[in-house]
Amino acid sequence: MAKALDRPRTCARRLSSRRDFITAAGAWAFSVFSKNMLGDVGHPVQEKTARTAGTNSGKPKRRPRPNVLFIAVDDLRPCFGTYGGSALAPNLDRLASESRVFTRHYVQSAVCGPSRCSLLTGKRVNSWDCWGSQRKLNAGPLYPVSFAHLFRRNGYRTVCIGKISHLPGGVMDTEQKIHQVPFSWDLSYAPAGPWRTPWRAFFSYDKAQAYNKVIRMEKDEPRLPYESADVPDAGYADGLNAQEAIRQLRDLKTRGGPFLLAVGFYKPHLPFNAPKRYWDFYQRQEIPLARNAQPPRNVDPAISLHNSFEVTTHYHWPSGPGQISEEEALTLRHGYFACVSYVDAQIGKVLDELKRLELDQNTVVVLWSDHGWHLGEHGMFGKQTNFEVATRSPLFIKVPGIAQPGLRTHSLVETVDLYPTLAELCRLPPPNDLAGTSLVPLIRDPKHSGKEHAFSFHGRGPLMGRAIRTNRHRLVYWTNKAGEAVQVELYDHRNDPGENVNVAADHPETARKLIRQLRKFPMQ
Repeated sequence: MAKALDRPRTCARRLSSRRDFITAAGAWAFSVFSKNMLGDVGHPVQEKTARTAGTNSGKPKRRPRPNVLFIAVDDLRPCFGTYGGSALAPNLDRLASESRVFTRHYVQSAVCGPSRCSLLTGKRVNSWDCWGSQRKLNAGPLYPVSFAHLFRRNGYRTVCIGKISHLPGGVMDTEQKIHQVPFSWDLSYAPAGPWRTPWRAFFSYDKAQAYNKVIRMEKDEPRLPYESADVPDAGYADGLNAQEAIRQLRDLKTRGGPFLLAVGFYKPHLPFNAPKRYWDFYQRQEIPLARNAQPPRNVDPAISLHNSFEVTTHYHWPSGPGQISEEEALTLRHGYFACVSYVDAQIGKVLDELKRLELDQNTVVVLWSDHGWHLGEHGMFGKQTNFEVATRSPLFIKVPGIAQPGLRTHSLVETVDLYPTLAELCRLPPPNDLAGTSLVPLIRDPKHSGKEHAFSFHGRGPLMGRAIRTNRHRLVYWTNKAGEAVQVELYDHRNDPGENVNVAADHPETARKLIRQLRKFPMQ
């Protein structure tokens, strides 16, 4: 992987974390781990105690559990300096230099709702809203419905801003009173500003306008899927999300006690609307087009591909559905990169405030995106495929005392691994049936072997595509409603990192082996 580019960066912040094993044996193991690898950052339930310096009381001082700042970025592919890309994101690059960087992080599904359900539940969930039955309960069930629920019932103040679950604000109603994820948040909302409702803010345009054809919301006149108004950062909704995150950090500092603050930024999700100065970061003629703009060989495009419907049918698109010229492709790539730089600046403001408030020394920071995004690869613009470019996304975890911060790990990891990781870092007992595994061994040692497979899924009409990623291969197994195979795709990343040639017919035994592995990991 390419090293981070040398660009001006604002300061991101140093953090802390500790873990609490339930058993004495677990406590001993983690104390050794903390001492040898992460410094004095891990303390189990039966904690080591530190005596207060300069006093004669001799009373032990119990160390508090760490806070968590969880930053979610919608539709962000690994296209900036840390990953060798050309998008300008100095704050993300700086955060990466102080974190453990996961270069091969795979989401469970390359679409917002299922990816976020899987994140919050720690399971491979094929649903846009998996909490319908729990919302009918009068009291929280014994089994936590999300990792935020686990944190909340263990004494954390939990605050959600923007988009963490699929619905902006994490709310079911325009009044922002009904939480999508029940029992999980002390406070969950999205600042709507002049756009009045969370969904309108999510699809915000200049002058309090909003548009998306398929979302049930009050719409203004049809708009192109990009805009570059000469406005301040708060002229679009992510500027408000940053302001609210800063306000909540100040409140949490005043309250004291551990907190989980989850901030979900909207960009670079469509529409590609960002203040003009972020568009001006880029010279149009220097923006490269995708090098593999053709469909892969040996696949049925009707199964594996789509017609860029989110761009060309959800917004005003003069060329018509599925039609994107080279000039329009340049405009879309320009808009996407501008939105990456815009959201990067908002994230920088939040990290600066974390430092200013001196909360950074006891706060774990996670940067995660719900999936990648095609920017012309295989002739598509959008997510909702089973290709590498859609299922791979950025992931950083910043823990203070980490040995050799900024080092990358190339081990395979999945979104479902984040739930057990956060529980371990914060010394909380996770449920015993989570689908993922803790990433603490990789935070400790980036050369740790990790897992052998990562899994994802996404359907197309009546068909379901399920993918397995190994160190060398990606296999996508398509079935109909009867469970019958209709297409098998196999890509050899050693020889074809762009996934341009399906070699399943040439390597049937490899395909059969991976299909057997895939069947061991069902969706829920």
